[in-house]
Amino acid sequence: MITDNQIKSAIKSAKSGSGRIELRDSGNRGGGRLTLVVRDLKSHTSCEWYALYYRDGKRRLVKMGVYPTQSISDARTQFREEFSPIITSGVEPHNRFARSQHKNSADISVRSLFTAYVDHLKRAGKPHWYKAERMLLKGKDNIVDAIGADRPAKFLDPETIVSHLAAIHSRGAVSTAHCLRACISGAYSFGMKSEHNYTRREIVGKWGIKSNPVAAIPTDTSAIRALDRYLNVREFKAFWDWLEKNRERSDMAAALQLIMATGQRVQEILRISDRSYDRAEHLVFWDKTKNGLPHSIPLPKNAIYILDSLSPNKFGLFFPHRIEPSLPALYTSPNKLCQLYFEETQAATFTPRDLRRTWKTLSGRAGVSKEMRDQLQNHARRSDVSSRHYDRYDYLAERRSAMNQWELFMGRIISGEIEI
Repeated sequence: MITDNQIKSAIKSAKSGSGRIELRDSGNRGGGRLTLVVRDLKSHTSCEWYALYYRDGKRRLVKMGVYPTQSISDARTQFREEFSPIITSGVEPHNRFARSQHKNSADISVRSLFTAYVDHLKRAGKPHWYKAERMLLKGKDNIVDAIGADRPAKFLDPETIVSHLAAIHSRGAVSTAHCLRACISGAYSFGMKSEHNYTRREIVGKWGIKSNPVAAIPTDTSAIRALDRYLNVREFKAFWDWLEKNRERSDMAAALQLIMATGQRVQEILRISDRSYDRAEHLVFWDKTKNGLPHSIPLPKNAIYILDSLSPNKFGLFFPHRIEPSLPALYTSPNKLCQLYFEETQAATFTPRDLRRTWKTLSGRAGVSKEMRDQLQNHARRSDVSSRHYDRYDYLAERRSAMNQWELFMGRIISGEIEI
């Protein structure tokens, strides 16, 4: 194995006229060798890391980096995770230092695939683009750093993915492993479909993916848990009152109140703009929602008051992203304010998503029918044939009546008239 002392000795020998010197790590047959090439040049002594391997009896070298900028441990890690698996599979490793390859070859790496997938989610307005980017490219457990960012996407095998997921799962991060599996699957599905989508003139990338490697990895059913947390009447009032007092503390206080008042999804509340809010009709409209359908809701008076008290930014957003004001805030943004509430009041924990379940439950208690609650929350509106293909009535009058019914009940909760 290569050591610092060996490198120092090789540098000294090269300077004394010994010529080119190679130091090699040991390794498995067919998996290549990590090699350091030391040469004395006119201006300096060159120490470069290479992946050494053989193809058809011919010796080949692919440059990895330069010592000491890239340490021995870093070079070993890169060789083990990025180069050795590719060499073993019989594929030619990518040489990022080769100019001709850089100019003429398309980027078919897993990094390229995952980056294109995240960009696709952003353009499509999918709120989970942030989670996908963190899990695939930037987070602590991101898959790219673990498997080698320059590995050709089409050669990523199930065993490599399983090894990474198993390490995460074994430390108790069951949900993280489950979500990462879903993100990888989504990226590969995108890669295959975008390349063969005949309805698009421009192809995002050509990765040559023939199958989704995640298809062979079963879903962890223990990570799929049906949640049942909702706020009772007293919890609803306590949280509403706390948010009312802390409206100036964070914009997310108003967002959370809107979720409580309307029962809409977190990401859809954060996407409300002055273009989607009809002040005259007291309606909010979304041209596309999670289920791919447009959706609109009549607003109760509390929600109207909250929206009218807010000022949209120059892009028309009521809840903009702090860094990119042209985008809505991340769907995880309200979580921090909820956490602050728990710390200050010692209340039982819940998530912003639980507020949607709370609305569903309490509006039922208010007497709103299940069908109308589903309509107001955009749940399975067009699940039957007649609704999908024939019924174009929007039920606005009925939805207004149902929201008025909820508005009266909610007012009684906030005033303390209903306590149980």
